[in-house]
Amino acid sequence: IAELERRQIDAFGASGLNVWIPVREESSVVQALLHCGWAVRAGEFYRLKSGPAIRVTTASLEPRDAAPFAEDFPAALRPRLRASMT
Repeated sequence: IAELERRQIDAFGASGLNVWIPVREESSVVQALLHCGWAVRAGEFYRLKSGPAIRVTTASLEPRDAAPFAEDFPAALRPRLRASMT
């Protein structure tokens, strides 16, 4: 959470097992992070009333991985352009 906050990214977590990161569109962020080598889950499976978010399970995340994840995260928020099929 601290590494994300340093990059002005809102993130929440109380238990230390999961981090909740609000996003505009879950599936595109999940796919973009997977492309960077990070496996996260769309929040739709875990939320009742909150807006879109992703859930990051930190149980297997080493402390040394926090900064690289936070560095990759902003790129996952940018929309990807599709190649034209003309």
